[in-house]
Amino acid sequence: DELMIEREIEIIKRYPCEEKSALEVGCGSGLSTEKLRRLFRDLEIIEPSSKNIALLRRRVPDAICHNVLLEDFRAKRKYDFIFFLNVIEHVEDPIAALKILAQLLKDEGLAFISAPNCMSLNRRAGYKMGLLESYDQMAPKDHEVGHRRLYTVDMLTDHCNQGGLKVLSMKGMYLKPLSEAQMIELGDKAVRAFYALGEDVPQLCASLLAIVTKKHY
Repeated sequence: DELMIEREIEIIKRYPCEEKSALEVGCGSGLSTEKLRRLFRDLEIIEPSSKNIALLRRRVPDAICHNVLLEDFRAKRKYDFIFFLNVIEHVEDPIAALKILAQLLKDEGLAFISAPNCMSLNRRAGYKMGLLESYDQMAPKDHEVGHRRLYTVDMLTDHCNQGGLKVLSMKGMYLKPLSEAQMIELGDKAVRAFYALGEDVPQLCASLLAIVTKKHY
């Protein structure tokens, strides 16, 4: 997870962040927030879990947090950047959530949306080996962490489109030909190389990162 976040941040840093406003929707343990805070002095966070906010406070004590669900957030402004990283697969109604993000985004602003890819290389191999009944079959780990769905490039693009967002770029986050345990055995240098290699082949990667803007403004 830490390497995935590092890779997401590397891509985010390619865009002009200085003096921009940002909103992170869902902070988890605060690892991504800690890294985003180094890029954005003007950063707010929406997080419905008090437990997660407590974890975040250990990393970023002065973070501006709103302890609400996205649909209950009452914003007083719009944002240049919105980060919806590894969250969309958890929400009950992803298209409704994306519509809210579109409303919160400034004209010509950018949102970054990441999600697990059910058509990843390792899942394709698992299907061919008979370990999965279908590409979108969720593993026990998916259920443990509260995933409601897995995505494909087309599905994420379609959900963004229905949510009033236009996909400018779709990045692959981790070209993963083997199981996580097998990948770790290859060593940190090899794993980082596969993260970088995956950027231009999102349809084969473990995770997708959509960079989007408002469809209409």
